[in-house]
Amino acid sequence: MNELNKYSFVIPSYNSKKLLRNTLKSLDYLITNKNIGYEVIVVDDGSNDGTDRYIQKINVKYEIKYIYLQREHDSSRSKARNEGMKAAKGNIIVFIDADIIVRPEYLLNLDKFYQFSDEIAVAGIRLLINENIDDSMVDDKSIYDESCLKNLRIGMDFRYDIFEELSYNAGGMTAPFLYALTCNLAVPKKWIDKTTGFDEELIKWGIEDIEFVYRMYCQGMRIAINPKDYVIHQFHGVEQTDVINAKYEEDIKYNTNIFIKKHPSFLRLSNEKVYELFRSIGTRYKDIERNDLKESVIINITQEDRIGEIKKKVTTLCKEKKINIIINDYVKDNDLYIWIQLLKNVNAKIKYYPFPRVCPEFCVNSREVLA
Repeated sequence: MNELNKYSFVIPSYNSKKLLRNTLKSLDYLITNKNIGYEVIVVDDGSNDGTDRYIQKINVKYEIKYIYLQREHDSSRSKARNEGMKAAKGNIIVFIDADIIVRPEYLLNLDKFYQFSDEIAVAGIRLLINENIDDSMVDDKSIYDESCLKNLRIGMDFRYDIFEELSYNAGGMTAPFLYALTCNLAVPKKWIDKTTGFDEELIKWGIEDIEFVYRMYCQGMRIAINPKDYVIHQFHGVEQTDVINAKYEEDIKYNTNIFIKKHPSFLRLSNEKVYELFRSIGTRYKDIERNDLKESVIINITQEDRIGEIKKKVTTLCKEKKINIIINDYVKDNDLYIWIQLLKNVNAKIKYYPFPRVCPEFCVNSREVLA
């Protein structure tokens, strides 16, 4: 991997000036080191809310590029992100939305993956704020304090519960691309260059990011879950749930129809099953995963000095036996969560669970893994 990783944040925006303001402010707080550089690219998809004037006056420490696209009948997130990628100079493209607040440690956590390998896309989850917040909470950084968040109505996106059940090992999943969403996703530029980018025929809401990552996954790119960090999603009128908002149902149907035509053998599912899958907003995703292995080995890690020993044990077990290996990791700082996801030639089913959870305890109910 390169000694210096430069990250290009690509942010599509449409009439989101107020939310974008907090997103760009949070990016100014990012902590870096000698191995990390970053730039930010805002792709304005035809806004008329003064986004352009705001960007012109912004004062930030990072390099920011602003691209304005005329609003057309075929305007879409896919097209906006493709334009942003064309302008990107980084070797890693980070996709977030204009309603996302990143935490200061975001790039430090992300870079740990890319010090291992530049052959992976890294997907993270969101903490959902389900009420309006004042800009001052971002200005004084109190938005990052758990004591502050406790006073807000918050939750986690649907993927959290799925990872709690399936585990945080994307390498052990049949369809990890289902969880690679552009609200919090990093992809090496060299893998993007092997594609035509996002499919600009997918002009409606939903699944354009899944389709994009799926194509690269089919070519050999690996996917990893980042359990060590989350981004914060700002509220803007609709509380996020695991049920599709009625206004998006036709959008999903439209995009799914195009998806099926381009990927007719997707997961060996019938067309109707594919429609059901994408309509579910994740509630049916975990049904794709099958596990008929009966024997299980449970490994509890409580001491940092045992990490090397555990790696040797897991390497031997996963190549020799078709078993479930359940790893409960109680050591806060180690690289096991990355190492496990990048293992190759695995016969076993490895389930990895970090403790304590990175997400605020008051937000979700963390539960122990049952044998």
